[in-house]
Amino acid sequence: MRAKLLAILIGSVLLGVAPNATPSSIARNHTVASIGSFWQGKINSTSSAKKPTSRPLYASVKRTALRPRSTRNVIVAQVTTTPVINPQPATRKVSSLLPIVDQPDIREREKIIADEVFRLMPEKCIAALKSFYVRYEPDAPRGLAGKENMIVKGGLPEEEFRALLVHEFGHVMDLGCFQGSVSSGETAFKDGGDIMYNDDPSVQFYDISWTASNVQKAGMKPEDFVTGYASWDVFEDFSESLAYYVFQRSAFTERARSNASIAAKLRWFETYVFPNGKTLGQGLHTWSGEVPWDSTKLPYNWNVAR
Repeated sequence: MRAKLLAILIGSVLLGVAPNATPSSIARNHTVASIGSFWQGKINSTSSAKKPTSRPLYASVKRTALRPRSTRNVIVAQVTTTPVINPQPATRKVSSLLPIVDQPDIREREKIIADEVFRLMPEKCIAALKSFYVRYEPDAPRGLAGKENMIVKGGLPEEEFRALLVHEFGHVMDLGCFQGSVSSGETAFKDGGDIMYNDDPSVQFYDISWTASNVQKAGMKPEDFVTGYASWDVFEDFSESLAYYVFQRSAFTERARSNASIAAKLRWFETYVFPNGKTLGQGLHTWSGEVPWDSTKLPYNWNVAR
C-alpha cells in the first residue's frame, strides 16, 4: 500500500508502531477483484501508538491516508491454484549487505531477501529509499511505503515476503525515484499535497488509465489493470504493475497482445525500469481472462541466482 506518511503520525509509525486499525498493504485473503474498488476507494486513516524502538526517526517522513478494501460486488477473478515449487530458503551468506537492510532489528532471513530484491531495482531508486523497517509483531501492517520509507511485516513465507517487497518498493520508485520539475508544469495527479509534474516519467504511466489520482479514464474496464487492487488508484496501479512484471511477466506479455492499456503499461516498464527486458521470476499464473485481485499472492518460481 502506498503510505505517504503524514507528519502528525510520524512518531506512531516509525518509532515502532504497528497500527492497530491500519489495513494491510494488500488484503491477504482477497482472491477476487472488487467492482467497488475498481470505481473508487474510500479514504480513512487511523493509528495508535505502541512501544518505541531504538531506530532513528526520519523527520522527512509523511504518511498518507490508508484505505480499507471491500469484496462487495465481486467480479469473476479467481487466483490460479497452480502449486508453487518452493525455492530453497534464503540462507546464503553475503560478504556485505546494503546498509538500508543491514539493521540490527531485522532478522538475517529478511535481510538477505530484501538485499537481493533491492539490488535488482535501478540503482538510483535504491538510493531513494532512506529507511526500511521489518515489523514482527502479529498485528503489524503487512506493508506501507512512501517516497523514501518502507515498513513491511516479517515472518511471512519467502515467496510472499519477496513479492510484498517488490510491490512496496514500487511506491518508492514511483514517488521518490521518478520525479519531475516545477518548471515543466503541474498535472492533475497528486499524492496528498505533493504534486506530480509533467516531466515526471510516472505521469506517462498514469496517463494510460487515469485522468486524476483516483479517477479512471472513461471506458476503462477491470481487465485494463493487472489486478483488481491496481484499479484502486494510480499509485497502486504502478506498484501492482511492477510486481506483476517482476513475477508474472509471461502473463503480462500475453495480456498485452490483446489489451492496449496493458500493452502500454508493459512498454513503460520495459522503457524506464527494465530496458534490457530482464526476466526475474517465472510466473505460474496463466491468463485466462480472469483478473486476479493481488499480484503478491500469485504463484511463481524465483530464478535469480543467489
